[in-house]
Amino acid sequence: MEHNEILIRLEHIKVTYPTGTEALRNIDLSVEKGEFLFVVGSSGSGKSTFIKTLLGEVKATSGRISVGKRRLNRMGRRELPYYRRMIGVVFQEFRLLEDRNVFENVALAQRVIGVRNDRIRRNVLQMLEMVGLGEKIRAYPKELSGGEQQRVAIARAMVNRPSILLADEPTGNLDPDNSWEIMNLLEEMNQLGTTVIVVTHNNEIVDRMKKRVVTLNKGEVINDEAQGGYIQ
Repeated sequence: MEHNEILIRLEHIKVTYPTGTEALRNIDLSVEKGEFLFVVGSSGSGKSTFIKTLLGEVKATSGRISVGKRRLNRMGRRELPYYRRMIGVVFQEFRLLEDRNVFENVALAQRVIGVRNDRIRRNVLQMLEMVGLGEKIRAYPKELSGGEQQRVAIARAMVNRPSILLADEPTGNLDPDNSWEIMNLLEEMNQLGTTVIVVTHNNEIVDRMKKRVVTLNKGEVINDEAQGGYIQ
């Protein structure tokens, strides 16, 4: 797939926490529109901070981040919710609402941004069909397997058609078969044009998928390969 248009650009990014811990330092990275990127590294390498910085949950201490035409590190609190609408997020622990059924868990993402009810129904059903859960719309999270819960989480993250999908250890709580199903689903979302960034420590998935791999170590990028593998 031809990309070329830069969607995310991090220039000389440094993140120092109030405790004095330097979580990211001198990060220079560009991600093209429509790219699929793995971010890997051992525990404490800065992967979570990288995701939080892109989401605007953690502010860069210095440097500059551009996402589309927006300057993230100049954004005020009022602008952040609008910025986050262009990003879908999937977490390791699913984060579904236990007291809502599958339909409502996914619909919530649309209600938050004020989509009309008739359109919500159409969009949610279409998304649940896409992730293979069209027949589970009335089920509650506790009635689903881990793999199914993660598919609901992906549907929720994608229902607003975000430009970027951030997946933070999306297979961390899943067995190998379910892990591959989730990765295939993320690849499908990528083929629809969504830029996908996956933080993972699953070296087998990284090695087999042959995507771009950025390796972090102690807050720095130590490797960036177009079709990389997992560096131990």
